[in-house]
Amino acid sequence: MDTDRLNRWLTLGANIAVLVGIIFLAAEISQNTDMMRTQINQSRAELSMDEAESMYNSEYLPEILVKLRQGGEISAVERERYNHFLRGLHRNLDNQLRQYREGFLADNIPRSVRGALMGEIAPIPAARDQWERTKGSFSDQYIAFVDAILAENPL
Repeated sequence: MDTDRLNRWLTLGANIAVLVGIIFLAAEISQNTDMMRTQINQSRAELSMDEAESMYNSEYLPEILVKLRQGGEISAVERERYNHFLRGLHRNLDNQLRQYREGFLADNIPRSVRGALMGEIAPIPAARDQWERTKGSFSDQYIAFVDAILAENPL
């Protein structure tokens, strides 16, 4: 009888230890998730700073953007530079929406992506043209998001 009782106490102790281990594991996973969200937000901030620095250090892009925003024409070389700028912008915004859908980014992301699209794509015919030519290389969710914004905001 004593052996049976000892086995039950040992089993109970082992089960409690497993339960405590699971609780600690859940806490570690929660901390890791919070740390990953913080790291993603930090990476986004650094990317925004890098993009801004590239913009104001570029000898070409500011002039191209001013021309387009004022309704001017750009050369074939300028259009190529502009298209690469837009592709990078769309890739970044598509990634932000994906991370938002997966729960890694705050709830203001769709609003900020919408703002970027309203400022950089919706009012510029060349940006809309480029979007129509290249949108097949982005996620279905991002395509629907951009197309809805453009449909709501005709030129």
